[in-house]
Amino acid sequence: MRICRTNRDAVSRNRWGFAMLAALVLAFPCHAAGDSPIKSITVKYEGGTYITDMVMSAAVPVPLAWEVLTDFDQMAKFVPNVAESRILKKEGDSVTVEQKGQAKFGAASFPYVTERLLVLNKPTIKSTQTKGSMKRVESLMKVDVDGEGTKLTYHSEIVPSFLASTVMSEAFLTHEFTEQFTAIISEMTKRKK
Repeated sequence: MRICRTNRDAVSRNRWGFAMLAALVLAFPCHAAGDSPIKSITVKYEGGTYITDMVMSAAVPVPLAWEVLTDFDQMAKFVPNVAESRILKKEGDSVTVEQKGQAKFGAASFPYVTERLLVLNKPTIKSTQTKGSMKRVESLMKVDVDGEGTKLTYHSEIVPSFLASTVMSEAFLTHEFTEQFTAIISEMTKRKK
């Protein structure tokens, strides 16, 4: 299975820049799922919402995977599109996190700010944007034992703001999520050593 997808109707759905973006998508090589911690990724656009489903594998124990996934104060050090990340509040199993960064794909990019409420209820992390650059962002990460490693199952739903909708597409999100989670899983592997 290949993890890059092109978005044939992006030009009609978004306002500018998608002819160039489509050319950039074709210029970026796709990675075979066997060469990547990303085993599958599907991004689709339905009714104004981008829906992403991913399955990933990390050759680390579940407690270490959980440690990295919830290391919000350090994420700017190992996630490429995150410039700042900090915990604003902790209350029981809930954490409020603020992140700032720049989402980029070739020449297309946009800055973002997000404040999310995360409910850490092992084996799941549920995230809901409470403030930010998008109209709505919700996600659910499930962390499971997979032999001696960890299986990560991720689902997100994003309703972009007007600014984000000018650059966002299935290809853009496939790139962003692949880059982001590859970096996170790489950090897990580094900490295992």
